[in-house]
Amino acid sequence: DRIVKKGHYTERAAALVTKTILEVVKICHQHGVIHRDLKPENFLYSDTGETASLKTIDFGLSIFFEPGQHFTEIVGSP
Repeated sequence: DRIVKKGHYTERAAALVTKTILEVVKICHQHGVIHRDLKPENFLYSDTGETASLKTIDFGLSIFFEPGQHFTEIVGSP
């Protein structure tokens, strides 16, 4: 919610949030998981502090995959 509520970010703050999100995607893919519903609402901070960790939620549409698999199905929420 804080990501959406904040609205505008400095370039540095946006880069840090983006880096964290990309690291989450990388770790998921390394473990054979595709989230399939990445959006700002599915990233929450662990608390209200400035140094709070960014957490990924709502893996309800996620699937496991094998290396080399290709996907064409459109999923996720609009």
